[in-house]
Amino acid sequence: MKRGFCDDDDQFPAGKRISTLDLPHNPKNVQTVATALFDELHGKGRPIELKGAGDQLSWQGFSKLCETAGCDVVRARMLWNEADRDRSGYLDRHEFFLFCARQDIYPTVARMYVVVRKKNIAQKQRLMAADELFDFLDKNKDNMLSWEEFKVLCRGAGCNAKQAMVFWNATDSDESGELDRYEFRKFVSSDSIWPEMRRLYKQLQDIKIHETKEIAKLVFEELKAAAQTTNMDFKEDELSFKQFKMLCKKAGATSEEEAKRIFIQTDQDDSGFISIKEFYYFCARSDVRPVMKKIATMIAERRKAARGDEAKKEGGKVED
Repeated sequence: MKRGFCDDDDQFPAGKRISTLDLPHNPKNVQTVATALFDELHGKGRPIELKGAGDQLSWQGFSKLCETAGCDVVRARMLWNEADRDRSGYLDRHEFFLFCARQDIYPTVARMYVVVRKKNIAQKQRLMAADELFDFLDKNKDNMLSWEEFKVLCRGAGCNAKQAMVFWNATDSDESGELDRYEFRKFVSSDSIWPEMRRLYKQLQDIKIHETKEIAKLVFEELKAAAQTTNMDFKEDELSFKQFKMLCKKAGATSEEEAKRIFIQTDQDDSGFISIKEFYYFCARSDVRPVMKKIATMIAERRKAARGDEAKKEGGKVED
């Protein structure tokens, strides 16, 4: 069987203390690749299923990686024994990082990372679409979808009553007579229905963006201005995480972890920055719009007060 990993000996023997200076590749690149693959193998890379990654990787997850790379079981087991430095029967994140950093391993896992990254971007978009459609359909805001609410979606997708009932029965997996958010996410994200859901989601977003575009532009400009005055990383028409974190703080995000989670969800192309278009989509979200309106009002009032102060200094009047 074709092998995806070379047969070189482990260049980091068990028990040896490793410095980043010993790594054959840029540690930041290795960290990015290792983290993404670790999370993917452990489930965190599948946001639709909402599984936590934890801090240990089992043999089952590792063998899946080796199988994808083209290794046979014997080679995979040998790599596992080399990677499991403390002989715990699991790989922690540091052990997996060192494994990915190996000269014979990194080129293969780096290629895998590209595939995983593309898949995660697509999953992120489907998850966001599902949540937005769910919130739009959930008219009584009980965080569940009734048959009547679900029918609205099916009608928009061009389904007749019989087709809608087939979808409903297939989606209501616990036969509760209602759809929770998890069930709806699986429905929207399925390959067979996603093209039509994507069309409906785009229509919904276009309507919302039209309603919130001016608010989004005002907040975006304020964040860019703040970046220029505080020597933050500055990119034209893009927001860095530091800038976005300022916004989250104003909006009441309780921790940096929460701000990071929102940032990753909003950064749909996984570029590390939020473009103006992505920011429009973010502000159009049903759970975000009310907060953005409040922030925009605060900005407008502050600017008006500033104009008033300037007018007083010049002996003029405030123009509304």
